[in-house]
Amino acid sequence: MKILVVTPYDLSIAGGVTSHVNQVVKQLRRMGHDALLLGPSSRPLKPDRYTVTIGGTIRFFSPGDAASINLNPFMIRRVRDFLSDRDFDVFHLHEPFVPFLGPAFLRVAKGVKVGTYHAWRIGQHWAYLVSIPLIRYWDKRLDGRVAVSEWSRQTISRYVPGEYEIIPNGIEFARFATPSAQPAKFRDTNPTILYVGRLEPRKGVEYLIKAFTTVKAQMPKARLVIVGDGGLMGECERLVRRLKLQDVFFEGHVPGQQLPGYFQRADLVCVPSTGNESFGIVLAEAMASGTPVVASRIDGFRTLIEDRRTGVFAEPRSPGSIAEQALSVLQSGEFRQELIENGQEKAQRYDWLNVASDLVRYYEALREGAVDRDPRAVLSAAG
Repeated sequence: MKILVVTPYDLSIAGGVTSHVNQVVKQLRRMGHDALLLGPSSRPLKPDRYTVTIGGTIRFFSPGDAASINLNPFMIRRVRDFLSDRDFDVFHLHEPFVPFLGPAFLRVAKGVKVGTYHAWRIGQHWAYLVSIPLIRYWDKRLDGRVAVSEWSRQTISRYVPGEYEIIPNGIEFARFATPSAQPAKFRDTNPTILYVGRLEPRKGVEYLIKAFTTVKAQMPKARLVIVGDGGLMGECERLVRRLKLQDVFFEGHVPGQQLPGYFQRADLVCVPSTGNESFGIVLAEAMASGTPVVASRIDGFRTLIEDRRTGVFAEPRSPGSIAEQALSVLQSGEFRQELIENGQEKAQRYDWLNVASDLVRYYEALREGAVDRDPRAVLSAAG
């Protein structure tokens, strides 16, 4: 099949959706499909055979989050030009209602059109709420809908009732499970807690830093390694100084090929998000790497974490709970080993080959007209 995967988010900026679409396209190509990835970018990308950039981006802020997207209302002209000498069997649009790339393809693309939804909100998704007439209009042009988790399905189905296929995020299991070179400066036996992700409000990094004060008091040789960058970098560094914490390392952006080594070196990975997470790709990568995880008790993480079996839950926004659960893992060798074994077994189910195979089966069913997408088939969760 000829497949075009489209993302509205800046391809030059690391993020969950950007990682997802890159890996989907790579796996589809390994399976023999003619797949391309298209999206906007604020700067030139390293050339490859499967990525096409279209348009620039600007930073768009929403409560607790931010994304770089293309807000050019005339993007449809560039989309028409791009499609003028190309044909695709399937257009797979991620977050298809985000302006203006997805709607442009929904208007002019000819072929099976699939939308994937990544977002999760515990309350109202205000962008969807104020745009219900418009997004329901665009939804009529979709042939299939995918949610990456039950929680993202519940979010989107409040505003666009209908049938959704749940096909989760994935990981390169072998890449994280295979022993890798570990960061040279951390090659010792000091207990190491790792955070990987953007530094922004919804990720809850400040609660982890505060929790580390308690961990450090009980385990003086412990260190906290923070991988990632973002708008809260300066604020987090100031918090560390204010708390007079030692052994906190801000690594900034770490290239993807080096990440397995960071995960494998860590004794514990902590994901203290406050909400708006639909899956938790970092959790899966840590589990595949053989590292136990402590994460916030939020719905989006329940796909991967069975509490005290594949990981451990801590209460959101609670430094005391994060510290208590982190210490329970770090100070118990037998319990830690159980988490490692169960976590790796769970993570293997989300290898990209399994995820891409499910996508291909769904594409084929849509092309054959075997999927009922009647909008009157309202899911019970849509209320």
